[in-house]
Amino acid sequence: MLQRFRRNEKGTVLTAFAIAAIPIGLAVAGAVDFTRMFSHRTQMQAQTDAAALAAAIAIKGEKAEIAQRYFTNTAIPSTVSTTASGLMVTVTATSSVPSPFLSIMGTKSLQASTTATAVRMQDGPPACILALNETASGAVTFSGSSSTTAVGCAIYSNSNSDSAITVQGSATVKADGFCSVGGFTGPAALEAIAQENCNPARDPFATMPTPTASGCTYNNLTVQPNKSRNLVAGVYCGGLDIKGDATLAKGIYFIKDGPLTISSQSNVSGKDVTFVLLGKGAGFSINGGASIDLSAPMTGDHAGMLIFQDRASNVGAGNTLNGNANTLLNGTIYTPTQTVTINGSGSFGQKNVFMPIIADQIKLTGNAVAQSDITKVTTPSELAKLRNQARLVK
Repeated sequence: MLQRFRRNEKGTVLTAFAIAAIPIGLAVAGAVDFTRMFSHRTQMQAQTDAAALAAAIAIKGEKAEIAQRYFTNTAIPSTVSTTASGLMVTVTATSSVPSPFLSIMGTKSLQASTTATAVRMQDGPPACILALNETASGAVTFSGSSSTTAVGCAIYSNSNSDSAITVQGSATVKADGFCSVGGFTGPAALEAIAQENCNPARDPFATMPTPTASGCTYNNLTVQPNKSRNLVAGVYCGGLDIKGDATLAKGIYFIKDGPLTISSQSNVSGKDVTFVLLGKGAGFSINGGASIDLSAPMTGDHAGMLIFQDRASNVGAGNTLNGNANTLLNGTIYTPTQTVTINGSGSFGQKNVFMPIIADQIKLTGNAVAQSDITKVTTPSELAKLRNQARLVK
């Protein structure tokens, strides 16, 4: 019996190996399927990264459609989902990779999943002239013989009109960039560098609350011609009309239910001042006279803000700024639901360190000169910047 067992020992070992070979073979086969899945996943990740970057910097078109293009005509179809939040886009792709070897055990496919998040970087020049109106033709217009120089910053229009930014007549404009949601109409030299079909620029002060005020410090106050007066911060109900000379103490000047008017014969000065336009009739009319020297505070909640219009007050109204060589305005002019028209003499603006304008619409006409230099001052919030590129964040 023992001898017979010895004679059959070889067959026993072979049987054992044969039985063990089944799971070993399945493991090897599974490894082949998993290797194939991981190889496909690596390719998918590259596609997902590229799709997220492309969708993040997309100017026009549905971001989901743009992302989907990176997964067309592939050997293994993928299901793609795209979500966008602000400047950030996340693309997720999933594929069922066939597993022919594992299918013997009932696993017909393996799931491969990839995700990528990209953010559009806005590190181009900031917009120091920004029109927020979304539909107006000529939302930013330069006409007549006006001359505009924007040092270190850009001109931006959120209008989707074909002529969102318009340069007419003999007007000249120099800036570090031009960008409009719609189109650009102007000299060929500028058209060559102007970006069209841009994404809307954010309102840099959209979250800044309107300062509140109650009661009235003054009612219908007028500084008469050839008269001088020292003014203090407070609530000026019925507006403030300066026809003579006025020296403004620092602080917030609430101009309520009437306009801020500075006549062409006045002499007005004030440092660290902010005008807040409120209520019916809110707006301003500034006419350069003998001397106007007004500057915004450089610190505090309203640092850099010279004129602030309450968004809900006197919507659609127009404001005028007629300046000359002695008109010095340092600070931001912010009228998000009103138009600002600048029509000064050829020397206006040359002394201004920085006068960014963010308004519903902005018009520079006549022979006005507007000059801004962003490198020298700060603003209440970081100004919107031109789209530049995108980067992966995960």
